[in-house]
Amino acid sequence: MSCSIGIGCSSRAVASDVIELIQRCVSEIAPDSVVATLDRCSSIAEAVAAVLGLRLVLFPASVLSHVRGIQSHSLLAASTVGTANVAEAAALASLGPAARLILPRQTGRFCTCAVAVLP
Repeated sequence: MSCSIGIGCSSRAVASDVIELIQRCVSEIAPDSVVATLDRCSSIAEAVAAVLGLRLVLFPASVLSHVRGIQSHSLLAASTVGTANVAEAAALASLGPAARLILPRQTGRFCTCAVAVLP
């Protein structure tokens, strides 16, 4: 089963915030999992992926805004980055249209994460 951990972060987030949230939400991370996020979060995402030993996938907001299947909608995210949910949309987008969320958006210190799988 392919797995993707989508992350979103504010400009005040640091990599340790995101790693802590992921470790709190995901009990076991398969080695073929990916970390996915908005392209403007690339510096934090690169650090997170390196620490967790996962591949990183980046998307522009124009792609994330068209992803179907997100469960949480943020007016703040929609107005500031152009998509209503970065973490869920990134997790789903990285696996394609057959992906489904198994963990909707979870909130941490200045960051969010969500998990999608491809059965």
